[in-house]
Amino acid sequence: MKKDRAENINLSSFIIVATFFSLWVAVFFEPAIEDFLAYFLILTFGILHGANDIKLLQKTNVVINTKIGFVTTLVYYILFVGTSILFFFYLPSIALGLFIIFSGYHFGEQHWISKITGQSFFNSVLFLVYGLFVLFLIFNAHAIEVSAIITEISGRNIPLNYYGYALKFFGTVTVLMVAFGYFKKTLLFNFPKQAFYILVLYIVFHTASLLWAFAIYFILWHSIPSMVDQIKYLYGNLRLTSVRRYVLSSLPYWTISVLGIGIILFLFRAEVNTSLALFFSFLAAITFPHVLVITRLNRK
Repeated sequence: MKKDRAENINLSSFIIVATFFSLWVAVFFEPAIEDFLAYFLILTFGILHGANDIKLLQKTNVVINTKIGFVTTLVYYILFVGTSILFFFYLPSIALGLFIIFSGYHFGEQHWISKITGQSFFNSVLFLVYGLFVLFLIFNAHAIEVSAIITEISGRNIPLNYYGYALKFFGTVTVLMVAFGYFKKTLLFNFPKQAFYILVLYIVFHTASLLWAFAIYFILWHSIPSMVDQIKYLYGNLRLTSVRRYVLSSLPYWTISVLGIGIILFLFRAEVNTSLALFFSFLAAITFPHVLVITRLNRK
């Protein structure tokens, strides 16, 4: 228990220090440098954290460990991703809405899962509301760019003031739910520390470019903690050998994903909004199955 607590403190300290370093990058470097670093981190740590889903499923289901079970699961997984991509082509508005909802739930789940006592509908709603609150912190800080990307993907024009309304709504509901859970002892956490984290994210999101702001949260606050949890779950510890095994088992899926996204970025490199729209669409396609896998594991 003491060891786990020390690891959590060290991870939290690393995230805060790395976030302030990222803030320094946002202040002293051009947006082009920020975007390059953002793409690099998303294509490495970001994609890597979701590239071990089948390995995670194998840990909980002995059937998947058989050759037939593995191939069947892999085919279903690829079909799921392919269907998600087609979904963005033919029903972009619905697909985008689902991506935001899935991502919000996934971000909230990662943040709160270690702080809850038991499972309940309340917790699931909190995961979703908190995650959407964080996303709209980013959206509201970069409303013009976000609207341009949404228009590029869905053809719909979202009024800029809507982001502020959504931010206030999800922020208010988050505060009420967190306060309720805190006083009912169903959420165990340090209240001032959580408030400080939100303040840090607010400053970062309003200082960094859209892509860099997203990358800071996605990598430092979500992907790295998620990988830590996955490595502990798969191998029981965070030793270097366990990290190496995790990376090696992720490589085939990571390589395929990066090649796909890399080709998209190369083909549309001259059109910033289009490339960003396609980039996030591809991320969404590989996010959907990953969210379902992690949620399934957390409920076991």
